[in-house]
Amino acid sequence: MQVKQLELNLWEAIASASQSPDEANLPMVFNLLDLTLVELDTRSQLRVAGEAVGQITDLFCDRSNLCFELLQAHANHGEPVMSDHDFDRYVRQSVVVDFEQFIQPFESLPRKSSEKIKDGDSVVDSVDKEILLQVLEQEHLLSWEEELDLALSIAHDEDVSAWIDAIAVCLKNNAAPIRLLDLRNSMKLPIVEIWLGLLLGDFKLEQKGAFYDANEIWIG
Repeated sequence: MQVKQLELNLWEAIASASQSPDEANLPMVFNLLDLTLVELDTRSQLRVAGEAVGQITDLFCDRSNLCFELLQAHANHGEPVMSDHDFDRYVRQSVVVDFEQFIQPFESLPRKSSEKIKDGDSVVDSVDKEILLQVLEQEHLLSWEEELDLALSIAHDEDVSAWIDAIAVCLKNNAAPIRLLDLRNSMKLPIVEIWLGLLLGDFKLEQKGAFYDANEIWIG
């Protein structure tokens, strides 16, 4: 009950001082703040101190404004004006508070325990490479540049010579030059294999249309 009453007295004293900032008894307010914080727990001390400091700061601002208004009023009547250099010695421009003494380091950082996946809960499954390439081709998920990169990444374990031979046979049976899309429609190979065969074989590629326009890539 005594702690609660001290806190009420503190807020009443600050509120009363705010009514007449120029006449406020600030040492009394600070003493009352110290008495209030003594019996409080840490959380309550931070709450009360933070709120009190904020209100006392506003009180200082109001008092300073009144002082400046008074000085300005005297200056307008031709009385001496204090220079900015003289003011710098008496007006606080900033304040630094070191809170290091109140910070206690963690003995160890909290970590979230890993969750084990039960058998049957996973939605991940292996997919055959050929099936994946066919699906990507049908859904047009890859651009021409991405298909080329994919083809080069899997070239080490594929029979590239078979693709080159198949392309050569197709070109022999069709009038050259032939468009890439027509070549693709004439063969049963995925586009990535056709691309790789064209790039690694001695085939002549010519771009007749806009850059990256697959409709105007011709094979000689």
